[in-house]
Order: sequence, then structure tokens, then C-alpha cells
Amino acid sequence: MASNKQEVANRLLDGLIGYLLARLSPGHLDSLIVDELDYILEKAASYSLNQWVQAEQVFATAQKYAVKMDISGAIPELVGDMVEQFYDHAIQSERIVEEVIDEAVVMALFDKVLEIPLSREGMAWLGRNPVLLALLAGGAQLGIKTLLHQGLPSPFRGQLSKRLPERWLASLEIRLQEWLLRRTEQLLSDPYLYCDENVAELRELVKVAWQDFGQRPVADVKELVSSEDIQELFVIVFEYWRELRHTDYFNVMLESGVQAFFDKYGDTSLTGLLDELGVTRELMLDDARRFLPPVMAKLQEEGLLEAWLRRHLEGYFQAEETLEMLKG
Repeated sequence: MASNKQEVANRLLDGLIGYLLARLSPGHLDSLIVDELDYILEKAASYSLNQWVQAEQVFATAQKYAVKMDISGAIPELVGDMVEQFYDHAIQSERIVEEVIDEAVVMALFDKVLEIPLSREGMAWLGRNPVLLALLAGGAQLGIKTLLHQGLPSPFRGQLSKRLPERWLASLEIRLQEWLLRRTEQLLSDPYLYCDENVAELRELVKVAWQDFGQRPVADVKELVSSEDIQELFVIVFEYWRELRHTDYFNVMLESGVQAFFDKYGDTSLTGLLDELGVTRELMLDDARRFLPPVMAKLQEEGLLEAWLRRHLEGYFQAEETLEMLKG
């Protein structure tokens, strides 16, 4: 009797698995996707984010991947390969820069940058920051020295070096540096530098320069920066990120960001959150139709889907409780 009941149970198992495989076959999968997605969205409208997940859980997960996870060296290598492909494609392009980056975007960014130092606090900072002043003064000094070196005839430079004692040249260089530092400080502290008239002229100069640059082919980027330069810049930023992510400051900022998200959306319904993020039913349906059919077809072709169903269902059909229900 027990063997008869098990045979019936096995036939029921085979029938259930056959039914599920048919439902998941390419011919029936589309209707299943639509029905299930609509059902999920209908139910999701009744729940808020806080009812399913807490800020502490999200922070722990974000911290694990952003802070604790060991970042493989394969990432810079992968980025390097991608940059190489992007760079090769860019330098072979026949497009001009203006077709890739619109002038309106450039000028909007420039206007925003101009707003920052135009504030009263920004002007005060420029006028008193010793590091910036020293940097600008040092750059000006280097420019003057280079100009004198290139502008004076070689014989005259040689005679000047011979006739002036070394200590005089050193003293002259120190005095020049001090004078440039004072003049730079006076210049940056002068409100006239930031007046609307000067800013408007600077903006017009940038606009004209961009209009000229915008007509150049994208391929000319190779004259400005090489693929190796881009890769090395990424490595520098990547190494900085690896150090920053282990600091207490980063952890505090990460936790604050997660908490801010939950403060804003914690009581929002799940469908409302999707709407806020711009994830529509059409987008989800499009992605499901793109990925699920080939994945399901491959799973069925390899026998993996049937094996998975049997692994999870056969225990029920072999249980004594199930066999008892088959007495009649």
C-alpha cells in the first residue's frame, strides 16, 4: 500500500513539475511576467519602505561593500581596458566637440563656478589664504624667470651671470618673491577684480574660446590627454578612495546619507518610491522581457530548472504526511 501511495505521489510530483515547466516556457512566460509584475505592484502600494527594511540594515550592507570589502586589483585593470576602448573610439570619431558637449552646458557650469568666489566669504578667503597666495606668487615668479631666460640673448645672460655675485641674484630673487606676494594679495583683495564688468568680460572670453574649441574634432583630444594620462588619473583617485573609505569621516558621511534617504522616503509606499526614482512599470516590464525569456530557456535546455524544482518539491511528496493524504 505504501509503495502504491508513493507511486501516486511521484506521478503528482511529475505532473506538478510538468505544469510549472510549461508555465515557465517561452510561449507562456510573457503573460506570467505581466501578471506577476502587476500583482507585486498592486501589493507594494500597501506597504512603506520602513515596513520591509530599516536604515540600520541598509547602512550595514553599504558599509560592508564600501568599507570592509577588499577591492581587487582587477578593477583598475578593467577600467584601464575600458578607457583604452573609449579612447580609441573617441580619437577615431569624426564628430566635433560641440556635438558631444553643448555650449549651453559649459557656460552654465562656468556661471556656477563664478558664483562661488563672487560671494563675500569667497573674496575674503582669496585675499587672506596664504597657500593660494604663495602658489600664485610662485607661479608668477617662475613665469618671469622663464621669460627672462628665453627673452634675453645668450651672451647677455652669460655676462649678467658673471658680473652679478651669486648672493645678489639670490637676494634679488627673494625680493621679487616678496613683492609678488604682496601684489598678489593686494590684487585678490581688491573688490574691483570681482565686479560685474570684469566677470562679464571673463565670461565672454571663455565663451569665445569654447566656440573655437567646439569646432575641433573629438579626435584632437589626443593632443590634450593620452589614454595613459586618463588611466593614471583614475589610479590616483582610486588609491585616494581606498584610503578615504577606511576613515571615520567617511563612515559618518555614509551613515548620514542612508539616514537622510530613510528620513525622506521611509514612510513612502514602495510604488511611490519607485515613482520617485523614475522606475516605471514599463521599464520593469521591458527589462523582465529582455532578460527572463533567454535565462529561462537556457535553464530548461540544460535541465537545471527541472532539477531545481525536483530538489525543492520531492521532499514534500515523499513525506509521510503527504502519503497519508493519499489513502483514499
